[in-house]
Amino acid sequence: MRCRHILIPLVLMVLVAAGCGTGPEPPTRVSAVPQCPNQQAVVARALHHSHLRVDVNGDGTPDTVAAASDPGAAKPCRGFVAVRMSGGGVYAAHLIPAAVPMRGFRARVVGVPRLGGRAGADIVVDTSAAVDAMLAQLFTFTGGRLRAVHVPGEPDGSFIVVGGGVVFPRGAGCTRDGRLIVSHAAQTADRRSFRVTRRTYPLQPDGLGFTRPEVTRATVPVNQLGVRFHEFAGPHWRSCSGGLT
Repeated sequence: MRCRHILIPLVLMVLVAAGCGTGPEPPTRVSAVPQCPNQQAVVARALHHSHLRVDVNGDGTPDTVAAASDPGAAKPCRGFVAVRMSGGGVYAAHLIPAAVPMRGFRARVVGVPRLGGRAGADIVVDTSAAVDAMLAQLFTFTGGRLRAVHVPGEPDGSFIVVGGGVVFPRGAGCTRDGRLIVSHAAQTADRRSFRVTRRTYPLQPDGLGFTRPEVTRATVPVNQLGVRFHEFAGPHWRSCSGGLT
């Protein structure tokens, strides 16, 4: 049997490479415009090796989740996030081209929060696009597609989960009721305290964006930063997640 490629505007329907000669496989739906020559094999391999199981579509049964990387590829074909649904069907999305893994590095799933109290989990991917920070992207399954969710006020919708160094640290996490936390701090001149700004974002009902944040500002002693604001120290996603932290 020969595998056929059928290009539909904005959605690429391809047979998983492993399915050629070994029986039928569900089609991979890649939510992106560019066609990458190795994407079907990269996605299939990542899902085959993944041990991460979490309910993504909200049907109550765990799905297989993976970050897929092609370290030698050009942008935007270097990184994907993918899900194999328990009921059949494989879905994937490109990482935002401006934040894909550096050559030779691989993306990885670092969180599966349930933002907005929704039944299905969201997916946080460490893009491996930064040397000194965890630059992440957020994805959700909605409307029959796996889609990127842009974080407000951040370049290209990506955001820093942890990074910024010891003087200007940044962090991200979530609250128990499923709101997204994005924070930054600055060390005072005497090096004894941090001035912290925390933005807490409620999720839009459609799951594809965030509403106006609640802003909290505080000054805390250096040794209390991670105690008072857990997003700087972790666990980052445990408050609203039963999976990765």
